[in-house]
Amino acid sequence: MHRREEDNNHSCSSRPVCYLFCVRRLVLGLAVTITACVHPTGSSPKAAQTSQAASEDAVASPKAGAPLQSPAGKLTVAQARKYMLDLVNRDRASMGLAPVVLDDGPAQHAGQAHAEDMAKYGYLGHWGTDGSVPEQRYTEAGGSDMVMENASCFTDEQKRSLDGDPRIDPKQVEQTEAMFFNEKPPHDGHRKNILKPFHKRVGIGVAQPVPTATEIPVPCISQEFIDDYGSYGSVPAKMRPGDTLHVEGSVASPATFAGVGLARVDPPKPIAVDDLNQRRSYPIPQPFQMYWPPGYETPIPVKVAGNRFSIDVPLSDGGKSGLYELSVWATVPGTKDLVMVSLRTIKAK
Repeated sequence: MHRREEDNNHSCSSRPVCYLFCVRRLVLGLAVTITACVHPTGSSPKAAQTSQAASEDAVASPKAGAPLQSPAGKLTVAQARKYMLDLVNRDRASMGLAPVVLDDGPAQHAGQAHAEDMAKYGYLGHWGTDGSVPEQRYTEAGGSDMVMENASCFTDEQKRSLDGDPRIDPKQVEQTEAMFFNEKPPHDGHRKNILKPFHKRVGIGVAQPVPTATEIPVPCISQEFIDDYGSYGSVPAKMRPGDTLHVEGSVASPATFAGVGLARVDPPKPIAVDDLNQRRSYPIPQPFQMYWPPGYETPIPVKVAGNRFSIDVPLSDGGKSGLYELSVWATVPGTKDLVMVSLRTIKAK
């Protein structure tokens, strides 16, 4: 397995609304989610809400404790997930942040599928060999919140058989988390993702090839951080361009609802492994249209009653087919900017 080092990062110089997207950095094969800025259509409702987001994170946080003791012997996948969770929460506690809990639902299912895909084909990235992206995999696994992905894998592009019941070296788990957490600015996207105060949950995928006489197996690992701040009405998995999409849900305190967005990308297609390893960044698509509550410049106002919201919007970017991405935006603890708290995909053709 050869190793590669490539660095990519982005930063914000202005703060109208911060838009989340992924940038890949390869150090033994690592991928990360970071933040960059885009401008919404019209004026954004930020002034009254951002001060609330900065103050509501002042809750009791666990203190940094003694270093975790490395487990004796190899770990099952379930044990490796739990150990990675402990390492993540150790690192969050070292910065005075509250722990995240293990999400064994859609986030874990999506992360496990991606870890297996990377390990089977020897690549690193946020795209899958089928052309899927993190929010698509999470949506298709049944998720409705916002997912932000860190990933680690080897990048030699060799196809391997996966071990159905692997035993994971805890040192490999420690090394993966250490590489994420010990990054230095400005190339510290993994670390920033781990240390986002508003993260609540994390799904962990772990996959490892079958050992051979000439190769010690190395696990591929994904961290799928979930921002659970609301509940959202179901949306169809497939629609036709131009159909009316009904969007509804509620955002719970300490988050405050801000708006709804629609983006579109071309339909996903299978991607060759060598191409996957050349893709250095994955940008979550910028909305082609944002919808705000009454009182702000918006083509259709979002109905808001307490913490509930609803709107009917046309699912159309000039009548084009593709993968549409429905986002819900809010203010949350730990940042003064609007962020996505929900991101789901809909296939339209």
